[in-house]
Amino acid sequence: MGGAAGGLAFAPALALGAPAGRNQVLDRLREAGIEIRSRADIVSSKSAVTSEVLEVALANARAGGPARRSGALALSVVPVAGRPDAVDIVSTLGMSSPSVTAHLVALDFRVWSRNNYVVFPGACYAGNRFQSRRAAAYPPLLTERADIGPHVPPIVPDIPHLSVGDGPSSISMEATDLATPAVGIFIPGSRLGVIVMTELETPDGRRTLAVEENADRSRASLVVATRTMSRNAKPGVAPRASGAMRLGPRVHVFDCADIPALHERLFALRKDVTGRTALVNELPFSAAFARHEQRAVARWVEKPGFLAVGDRSSPQATWQTGWCGGLMTTLPLLAAGGKLSRERAAATIAFALDGGQTLAGFFHGVSDGKTWSEDGFAYKHARRWHLVRRTAEALTFLVKQLSLLERRPELRAGAKSERWSEAARSAADALVKLWDRYKQLGQFVDIDSGELIVGGSTSAGLAPAGLALAAAHLKEPRYLQAARAIGDHYYDRFVRVGLTCGGPGDALQAPDSESAAALLDSFMTLYEATRERIWIDRARAAAHLLASWVIAYDTPAATSACMASNARAAGGVLWSAAARRGSPGVLLSSGDGLLRLYRETGDVALLELLRDTVHNLGQYLPPAGAAPAPGRVEGPCPRTNTDRWLDPGGGVVPVDGVFDAIALLSYTEVPGIYVRVDTGFVFVFDHVTARIKERAPGRMVLTVANPTRDEATVRILAEAAAGAAEPLRPGAVVDGQTAVVPAGGSVQVPVAL
Repeated sequence: MGGAAGGLAFAPALALGAPAGRNQVLDRLREAGIEIRSRADIVSSKSAVTSEVLEVALANARAGGPARRSGALALSVVPVAGRPDAVDIVSTLGMSSPSVTAHLVALDFRVWSRNNYVVFPGACYAGNRFQSRRAAAYPPLLTERADIGPHVPPIVPDIPHLSVGDGPSSISMEATDLATPAVGIFIPGSRLGVIVMTELETPDGRRTLAVEENADRSRASLVVATRTMSRNAKPGVAPRASGAMRLGPRVHVFDCADIPALHERLFALRKDVTGRTALVNELPFSAAFARHEQRAVARWVEKPGFLAVGDRSSPQATWQTGWCGGLMTTLPLLAAGGKLSRERAAATIAFALDGGQTLAGFFHGVSDGKTWSEDGFAYKHARRWHLVRRTAEALTFLVKQLSLLERRPELRAGAKSERWSEAARSAADALVKLWDRYKQLGQFVDIDSGELIVGGSTSAGLAPAGLALAAAHLKEPRYLQAARAIGDHYYDRFVRVGLTCGGPGDALQAPDSESAAALLDSFMTLYEATRERIWIDRARAAAHLLASWVIAYDTPAATSACMASNARAAGGVLWSAAARRGSPGVLLSSGDGLLRLYRETGDVALLELLRDTVHNLGQYLPPAGAAPAPGRVEGPCPRTNTDRWLDPGGGVVPVDGVFDAIALLSYTEVPGIYVRVDTGFVFVFDHVTARIKERAPGRMVLTVANPTRDEATVRILAEAAAGAAEPLRPGAVVDGQTAVVPAGGSVQVPVAL
């Protein structure tokens, strides 16, 4: 059975070489049976209300040739300099009276198949062509007997999706709801990739992207549209050329071997239309870490003694193992926190292990500080449902903390870690037993028996990493054997078909970013454990999937329903196709897998993606003692408007605590400055600048300047080719060289070679 849990199967295809010539894009489109047209629906109020439809088709067009015209509507093809596989399709509309206009450019696929892969970055993967259910309450959970079982295909909430069955089918998204304003399509029958990108909005209006299928799925249209009011103020006066309405999506057409190749190209193009984003230095990593540490430690619960994950307004805001911070926040506090932080982190681990793990080896999910409960919420039939992700993440971070104490025995003071190894072994055994029994890890299991309840998904995407780490630390080779098999399964049935899903426990099996980040970490950990290059290829594919969830642009002007925001959205990460929210950074990861992958590939774009996420964390952190933010205007805001992400949202994710966990991990596992001493390559993640002042054999000196108002203690990770060829040593960032740079000042830093 092919595809993801039986839900996705793409037909094999024969490669077609791209024809040469000046109209390569248009030639490729014609060969694939794809036609281009423009349409305008005009309601005019010049003297009486009238309506008119204008439509223009591009037939035998050539790039740079004359425009096709229908009245006030003109359609032309403009080559993109230096891009033989890209053109701008420009539709220009001029009107002589105030009008309300629906204006679109469409690519009409005369030959279409439901096997074509469709992606709207951050919202739709594989067309979201899954069975959907309208939940009566939040959080949604499967309730029908037919929907529950190890081998049921993915089921999603009522989100925009292409239909699984027959009949008309369509999906439409605002460009400002997407991480990148684009639609990507892979046509397996001709191994062709098509990516259409658009501006977010102009004075003419906001952009909408859509895919519309006919009833038998034999034809479809990819549409870029806007609905707007004409800017002409005087009836009867022809518009100036500069006042004409313009719609100009960019179309990329290219040979595409498979779905990972489509995402690789989408990754390369993610800022192609919206442009590079601002990089503002305002709060050094060290200063931000101190504030997050203070916030996290202040959530101490004296009895029974643990660090809460949120404001304790509910059990979910009190303690959650995995997913929302439990046993993640403790790692950076142990590694880089002060004495009080380390003591409270160690006590928190003891709390999580003392009664927090069942005899089956799985960790309980939620606690109010007195009683443990699971992920069934208020659903009576699901009281013993356990989100497998929780145990996978608890195992991974528990072993990391065991390794930390082994490497730095001085941190053992106050850490009663005798049971840690026992708990890690029990959790690893539970995951291996689950895999051996079902050949998958699923999404939900019975917390006591380990019976798989809801199958499919990449919910436990971090399990291969945890098992590989446990294999090394506990000297148990069978854990690594299982980790490799699970990694193969996750790649073949999910990543290879362009989907990661089921990570959040409150979104059914909707596509999500969180398990994409987990799989990147797992594939890199498997490479580091085995040195098999196949895991690098798979990590690249997971990184490109993750990148499709990361906002590539800064927030556009807010709509009237949203408060104006100064937040720079670039680097924010959308959670899932079912959520209207996201987080600064990845929930829940530092993203250091991107740095580790860069060291093996040399792809600087991976570092730029990581910098987008970690550099912009600080802007969301209010100064100590700051007054609460003013009340927000309620209304439908774009998903990419990050202004409200950290406001209490009434969900099961304690956003403040999650933000602290992401930031603490990021500042601990990502260096402020990365240096390759053999090549002179310097890359800055922190809120400082750095340049090489002196470089000679055996010597390098950096000038590091701090333009912010806070002193910066900058961590520097420096290595040569030989070091970069080896796996990144655990703790290399925390244990590495540091430089103290005064606020507004600069220092000369001899780099330790």
